[in-house]
Amino acid sequence: MAPNYSLHTIPVYWFLALAPHAYAIGVAKRANNGVWDNTNPRNTSYLTQNIVDKEALARYERAEAAHANGMENAPFFVGAVLAGNLAGLDAATLNAYTGVYIGLRVLYNVLYVRTTTLRSSRARSLVWGASTD
Repeated sequence: MAPNYSLHTIPVYWFLALAPHAYAIGVAKRANNGVWDNTNPRNTSYLTQNIVDKEALARYERAEAAHANGMENAPFFVGAVLAGNLAGLDAATLNAYTGVYIGLRVLYNVLYVRTTTLRSSRARSLVWGASTD
C-alpha cells in the first residue's frame, strides 16, 4: 500500500497560491526604487502613479491575478483532497491526482506571470482547463 501524501499537498498549494503575491511585491519594489507601501497594499492607484515602467506594472498585475486565482481555487482543492481522503480513495490515486494538480498550478502561475501575448494566454488557459478536470 502506497503512503498517502495527498494531505501534504494542501500546504504546498497554499504556498503556490501565495508565491505570486510575494513575487508581485518584489516587482513593485524593484520598479519603485525599493519602496513598497505596505500601509495600503491594495492601493493600485499608488502603483500606477509611482511605477513608470509599464511592463513592470503589467507583470505586477498578472502576478496579483495569479495569486487571486490561487486563492479563489483553494477551497475547491482543499475540499477535494479532504473528500477523497474521507471517502477512503486509494492513496496512489490521491497522490497522482494531487501531484498532477500541483504541477499544473506551478506551470499556470509561471505562464500567468510571463504571458504577454494572446497566443501565450491560450496556453495559460489550456493549463488552467487541464487543472480543472
